[in-house]
Amino acid sequence: MAGWRRFKLIQCEGLNTNDFEPKTLDELLDDELVFTAPCGQVLSKRDDLSAHHQKLFRLDKLDLYESRGHAIGEMILITTKASLVGYFGVAGINGAFACTRLWHWHGSCWRVVGGHAALIK
Repeated sequence: MAGWRRFKLIQCEGLNTNDFEPKTLDELLDDELVFTAPCGQVLSKRDDLSAHHQKLFRLDKLDLYESRGHAIGEMILITTKASLVGYFGVAGINGAFACTRLWHWHGSCWRVVGGHAALIK
């Protein structure tokens, strides 16, 4: 489970500084990534990397809480809640979100293959 802890640390540092390192994010996201955004839009790895590269996703506040890991066969499902304030493009973000990441072992490391974020309040 060290991989998801590493991702969580990288995610927190990157989101807090609004500065993801594209190479690091590329290594952590599986080529087959499927991510459902709070608006219902389904994103691929390419979409996700493009949004971060263009700095469309900007956060002023990030507080993670209630994180849990669940082993499912050869995968790990991580659930967490996050209080977020910021922007995606021109749309404001302000609320509590439930987030899920599904990790699988790929070669010599854990990679995110699926995820979602949903506004909960």
